[in-house]
Amino acid sequence: MLSIIDAVNVITQALDRWEERLEALFDGRPYDVLDAALTDTINKFPLDIQPFRDMIEGMRMDMYKSRYQTFDELYEYCYRVAGTVGLMTMPVMGIDPTFKVGTGGSGICVGSLVA
Repeated sequence: MLSIIDAVNVITQALDRWEERLEALFDGRPYDVLDAALTDTINKFPLDIQPFRDMIEGMRMDMYKSRYQTFDELYEYCYRVAGTVGLMTMPVMGIDPTFKVGTGGSGICVGSLVA
């Protein structure tokens, strides 16, 4: 059985590895079949790496914080764990890449979480 400290170390290493693989994916260097599928999607749609990075940061936030003192802190967390998913899927669903997030986008996902 892992101690909490060991578990955090294992999760941190897994997230670090995922981030390394993500960078490789966007450079066209998939590690395995699942990575190859995402690489294919990256090549077909105008995906940006930043929402993927932000989601990983949201997962890191889960390891150290479970309560938020301000709405701004909560909003950042909600963006990282939900808004990023919207930003990653919008190009795949055919939403115009020039669509400005401030007019909807991730705010809708975040609003659903906060409500």
